Amino acid sequence: MFGVDERLHHLAAQRSNVLAIYASLNQPHIGVPGKIAQEAQGFIVSIRNASGHYSIFVTLHLTQTHELIHYTDSDRPEVPKEGYRDAEADAVGFVESMGFMLDNLNYRALPPDQQDNLLATLPPFQAHPGAAATAEAATDDAEVSPQVKLAKLFASF
Repeated sequence: MFGVDERLHHLAAQRSNVLAIYASLNQPHIGVPGKIAQEAQGFIVSIRNASGHYSIFVTLHLTQTHELIHYTDSDRPEVPKEGYRDAEADAVGFVESMGFMLDNLNYRALPPDQQDNLLATLPPFQAHPGAAATAEAATDDAEVSPQVKLAKLFASF
């Protein structure tokens, strides 16, 4: 069961440990308890831990206040390789139940420079609430993959 993880402020991940990133193609208007209702972007990030197990994080980026809300599966904070696909499917179902339409960014298939670009620009990996906009503005569009451009385009609606 996914619940808010108040300990997380951003996802600190190295390129080699990230398995998958899903990004929402839309920005539904949602209400998160304790926050004002507003449009949000949804993300799912899967990370391989030092233990060899996997953790799956759901991040909501509230677009008006630039807050990040991180969710983890309290029943399965770490899953073995054999349970990864089921845990990922549960995360997708959780995010889609909030009204998000997701796109797999095919992170592992991207060249290293584009993977680095995602980690530097996507909200789940930003340490400060406004850092995502600053990093995005500083990114040269020529270096951004077509998949990332498309995800950012759809996320802007």
